Amino acid sequence: MKQNLRTLFLFSFLLLIAQVSFAQGKEITGTVTSKTDGIPLPGVNVIVQGTTNGAQTDFDGNYSLTANVGDVLVFSYVGMTTLELTVADSNTINAQLEEDAQQLKEVVVTALGIKKSRKSLTYAAQDINADELNKAKQTNPINSLSGKVSGVSITRSSSGVGGSVKVTLRGNSSIGNNQPLYVVDGVPLSNPSASQPGETFGDINGGNRDGGDAMALINPDDIESLTVLKGASASALYGSAGLNGVILITTKKGRSGSFKVDFSSNLTVDSAAYTMDFNDEAQSNIDDFLDTGVTNINSLSISGGTEKAQTYFSYSNTFASGVLPTNNLKQHTFNIRETAQLFDDKLNVNASVMASTQNIKNRPISGLYFNPLVGTYGFESGSERLSDYSNFESLDANRNIMAQRWFRGTSDIEQNPYWILNRNASEDTNKKLVASLNLNFKVNDWLSLQTRGTYDQSLFNFERKIYATTEATLAPANGRYIVFENDYTQLYGDFIANINTNINETTTVNAILGTSTTRTTTETFNADSGTNGGLQFANVFAYQNFNGNPSVNFTQNSYETRVNSVFASATIGFNDKIFVDLTARNDWTSTLPAENNSFFYPSVGVTGVLSELFELPESVSFAKLRASYAEVGNGFAADLIAPNNSIIFGGGGVNPTDPIRPFPGSTPKPERQKSFEIGTEWRFNNNRLGFDIGYYNTKTVDQYYAFSTSVSIIGAPQANLNSGEILNKGIEASVFAIPVQKEDFKWTTNLNFAANKNEIVKIYNGQELEGLIEPEFFTLSGKGVNTFGSYLVEGGSFGDIYAQVVRRNAEGLPIIEGDAVIANDDNTVDGLTKVGNANPDFTLGWNNSFSIKNFTVDFLIDGKFGGETMSMTEAIVEGFSNNSARETNNGSVNVQVDGSSTTMSAQDYYGKVGGRNGFTGEYIYSATNVRLAEFALGYNFNLADDSFFKNVKASLVGNNLFFFYKDAPHDPNLALSTGNALQGVDVLGLPSSRSIGLNLNVTF
Repeated sequence: MKQNLRTLFLFSFLLLIAQVSFAQGKEITGTVTSKTDGIPLPGVNVIVQGTTNGAQTDFDGNYSLTANVGDVLVFSYVGMTTLELTVADSNTINAQLEEDAQQLKEVVVTALGIKKSRKSLTYAAQDINADELNKAKQTNPINSLSGKVSGVSITRSSSGVGGSVKVTLRGNSSIGNNQPLYVVDGVPLSNPSASQPGETFGDINGGNRDGGDAMALINPDDIESLTVLKGASASALYGSAGLNGVILITTKKGRSGSFKVDFSSNLTVDSAAYTMDFNDEAQSNIDDFLDTGVTNINSLSISGGTEKAQTYFSYSNTFASGVLPTNNLKQHTFNIRETAQLFDDKLNVNASVMASTQNIKNRPISGLYFNPLVGTYGFESGSERLSDYSNFESLDANRNIMAQRWFRGTSDIEQNPYWILNRNASEDTNKKLVASLNLNFKVNDWLSLQTRGTYDQSLFNFERKIYATTEATLAPANGRYIVFENDYTQLYGDFIANINTNINETTTVNAILGTSTTRTTTETFNADSGTNGGLQFANVFAYQNFNGNPSVNFTQNSYETRVNSVFASATIGFNDKIFVDLTARNDWTSTLPAENNSFFYPSVGVTGVLSELFELPESVSFAKLRASYAEVGNGFAADLIAPNNSIIFGGGGVNPTDPIRPFPGSTPKPERQKSFEIGTEWRFNNNRLGFDIGYYNTKTVDQYYAFSTSVSIIGAPQANLNSGEILNKGIEASVFAIPVQKEDFKWTTNLNFAANKNEIVKIYNGQELEGLIEPEFFTLSGKGVNTFGSYLVEGGSFGDIYAQVVRRNAEGLPIIEGDAVIANDDNTVDGLTKVGNANPDFTLGWNNSFSIKNFTVDFLIDGKFGGETMSMTEAIVEGFSNNSARETNNGSVNVQVDGSSTTMSAQDYYGKVGGRNGFTGEYIYSATNVRLAEFALGYNFNLADDSFFKNVKASLVGNNLFFFYKDAPHDPNLALSTGNALQGVDVLGLPSSRSIGLNLNVTF
């Protein structure tokens, strides 16, 4: 019995020990990292579900706590999706947290860098994260916006890698600048372009060249997110600079925790993909001439820091060789950003410096002068190939210099293309420096004071060396030397008081009160030995070698503008369900007369969160309705009110040609834009489906431009005057969905739609002023010696295309009398007939992302529907050669000759209607196109816990891969100019390229 009792007691004791031991659990340790980049996360809360037992990760992301087998550990962190893991046999549990995209989207960076909750916004704002921008990386990050944001039109320059980009938000509204304002970390960025093409024929003073823009100098990997503020209500706080909308760029900064290193390398192969149809022989010569391009973008960043100070440093380089022989680009960008929290976190310091340099050899141009594509497309010889003239020069024994050789005599527009590339070579050198400091002091719980200052300098230099024996129209016998130097410097400073407080339990106020000042200086220098002045000695390219006569051009200009501003904004929330947004700003600008240099503009908006005001079905996660109205003023460019006469080089005295001045007796006033918008946003099924749709109506009045005047009355042929009205109205919609969301498979899809209707309500306000000649139209692109034009005509639209049109009979047949094609001169403007418009009726972008275990698949289909485009390339080629396919495939055209219907060979017909000043109406095509704009197939490698690397991803990427539909013989998504001129026309622009390559991202 005692033995049994002892056995029972011993068993009970052991059971008790086991129970106590089990209750005490075991020590669990691990590391918590970000799944995106592998960086350790400090401050993550780790808790045993259903208890108060928990811990927090340290600086290196490590944690330790006691738990039992079967317990559930809950990992939570701001901005990350909460993760639950069950304790098993292992004593080590590592966790990777994913970014909570929906949680991050609830906070939006708005004007002046102010962060607001998305539901309180009274206007349309759409954002893109860094991953979306860099899936198929491009040298200019703004190109990656195409099709991804509703209401944003992106048109790439035809000047190849490093080219500028035309961005239009909600249509063209001004005869001046239509580009949006770029803002980096809350501060306006200077984004000048030193030059843009303006003539279809080309520019004899160096060619139809694209001077580039500042956005091409930014490292795409430095961007953390990008937000587009589309309407005047959204951008009103930026004043006149934000008239055309704002693109907000938030750059990366260091975060507390151990330092991490990110490296990316993108290598693509580029090929000319979309040209007109040439015959086989011509196409073979073109293929021999054009190269396969290669673009390599590399980026390295280091970031990290303590809880009090953080550092972000990056370096990137880009090396590219274009599809045009000898065209290459070299670019280097450095960026350093320091952030610190001082005095018990009351003072936040944010300082950064970005420096970039870019060198481009033989940047492709458009038009006819200095363009190697003229000779390439026009070469036709029965016994030789174009490549036979790659040896482009031979000795001129009489002059003892090397002279150009070509299969026929050169002309003003045609030379040996290899000679142009090597003996008319150009070089662009662009540099940018941006230094900024931001101090934010928290006075108390409801008030903080902020001041910011930025120094922003952009340098754009261009040089072209034109050797002796170049065609005489372009250079004298000893050659020509052209230099342009442009220095743009912007100084910006502001002081802002931020107020966030509760008036009572139901009413909140978020307000700012501030002032800012902007000073912009422009220094330009141009030296050109000219077509008549020339060089003293052949092929010596130096200022000292210029001939000393008035035909030699030395021009130097200096401009300065200043804008001082005060502004205020308040967002008043009622029960966190209804929000009223009020803004006001007043600018004083130096570009307007002193008596009229002040202009005030307000905005008001209201939004109601329907899902909180009313009881809606459970399937509705969120719903709101918004409406806003805003007015924005716009000052002028420098030197328009009281311009100075220039001084002629070489003793020529003051230039007798007087610059255009304000109309006598008039007082110039700022251009003004009035904008109304209304929209609604809905989300369903726990935010797995949603849409945002809006309508806007924008009226821009008091444009300032030159009117023709009576010389006998006012003493000048032109004078500037406020007049005109341009209307834009349209619909924008974006739809997102997550059709599939499983552990190993996720599909996210986004659809962006926009339709804009533009109308030129009037170009003349009806002022009756003595000496004023009432205008019939305003010229954007004059026809010159060609037959393409773009004009603003009352009742028409911005971007209307005008051409010389063939007269046709009742059956639609072209009318030919004798040997001449008859022109239709009915309803003409400046001798040309309206044949279309460069802008699409609507745009559609469909973006998709798939995540399948370790694989990712992303693609973007981008479509533009409606609109027209002209191929002057085709007209020119068919006018001076027989190299087009339709001219040599024995085709025919039905025509009416001397009153009788008959047929004419395609070669004869297009030889008659073609040419640089021919019947360009025969070369109009639909601009509708749908393309596979981007594709990326990626793989995230599985790495061991002790791997040196935190994250490794490799991707196969492609840009501009193919068209599902395209009517035009060129890519209609390219533009010759990022200004207002030359829209909807291709004049021997470089063909757009298809890019395929690899991208590698590594974090360690």
